[in-house]
Amino acid sequence: MTSKTTLSTTPRQANKIINSEKVTPRKVLKDLLVNFCIGFTLLILFSCIFGLIFADEAAKPGIIMCLSIGVAMLICAVLQLVFFTPVFIKRMSYVWRLSFFGICLYAILALCGAAFSWFPTDNLGAWIAFTVTYLIILAFMSVVFTLINKRNIKTLNDKLTEFKAEHSEQENNES
Repeated sequence: MTSKTTLSTTPRQANKIINSEKVTPRKVLKDLLVNFCIGFTLLILFSCIFGLIFADEAAKPGIIMCLSIGVAMLICAVLQLVFFTPVFIKRMSYVWRLSFFGICLYAILALCGAAFSWFPTDNLGAWIAFTVTYLIILAFMSVVFTLINKRNIKTLNDKLTEFKAEHSEQENNES
């Protein structure tokens, strides 16, 4: 027979708001940055749209360049969804995902660069600078995300080992 435990609260305790979620400063900072990025993106998008409508002809090339960069970043986000989640590609090693992502993103950015005149397409030096800059950024971001991924895997494996140890102790105690 189990006994029921009732919680008695005083009127003073009943008026308190209970925050069941502990929010870390890291989560607050992350939420702040995400909200900033969303707000900034929306402000730039609407500013560009209104700029296309109301700006003079001299300002429109700069506005179109901003919008074209936004389109390229949207395509980049879609490529990240395709290559770094199991939504479209179920089984592929991280190295292959990263390689195909890098190749596709370079092709898209090169096409956008040529189509939207980000740099002179007939200038070999501009293409070399674009390619070198792209490769440096891709390498840096790959290292950062690889380190984050390894840290997350280690944390998950540690928690799994801890979970298995707890369950094996409970099974030994029940026998």
